Amino acid sequence: MKMLADRPVIVATGMDFEARLAEKHGGARAVYGQNRPRLFHELHTHARTGARGVLSFGTAGGLLPALKPGDIVVATTVLTAEGAFDTDARWTQSLLRALPHAYAMPVYGSEAPVVSALEKEALASNTGAAAVDMESQVAAAVAADHALPFAVLRVVIDPAERAVPVSAIAGVREDGTTNVGAVLRSLLRHPGDIPGIIRLAGDSQKARQALADCRKTLGPLFGLLDPVEVPQPIE
Repeated sequence: MKMLADRPVIVATGMDFEARLAEKHGGARAVYGQNRPRLFHELHTHARTGARGVLSFGTAGGLLPALKPGDIVVATTVLTAEGAFDTDARWTQSLLRALPHAYAMPVYGSEAPVVSALEKEALASNTGAAAVDMESQVAAAVAADHALPFAVLRVVIDPAERAVPVSAIAGVREDGTTNVGAVLRSLLRHPGDIPGIIRLAGDSQKARQALADCRKTLGPLFGLLDPVEVPQPIE
């Protein structure tokens, strides 16, 4: 266990509940929050102290109509406004073997929330990405800087045809926790958000359960093994 603690998988997430899930079975150190510069800095700090790899883990917005809440996306590539980052092929294949129902497709790393159905449709059309999140591009950049394996495991929370209510965005604190009071105050100003908040709560439960199941299935290192630990074919 000491080796796992000395060389964990560094996990980038946006929300505190995702971080708790990531660290639940050991072997991982989660860095989370909504402040992108701080996330970038803290990921670098942990990577310098010793890491096996960097994983972007958590929920994502669906961009393709086929993806429903709870569906799993294992990224082949992270697309950004400036370019693209390929994920580690061996780690990605390990994730897909363990999660045979996952979609192997590109994801888009956004600098801002993508909340409306029209925004999602345009992003899917322009990029070909299956899902969107706000941490994958940060994690990819840090992994590239430190020459570490990089992978993405995301679960859809809001499907392509559904907008994220303004009141849900209002309740997200910079530290990745949820401010229930802010959500309620926003609902008083935007009562039309109430049905959307109720739907989002149900979708969130499906996504959380899928993330928890993935975490349990993948084990302490999220399916990442050192090359010497991978069985070699017999000649």
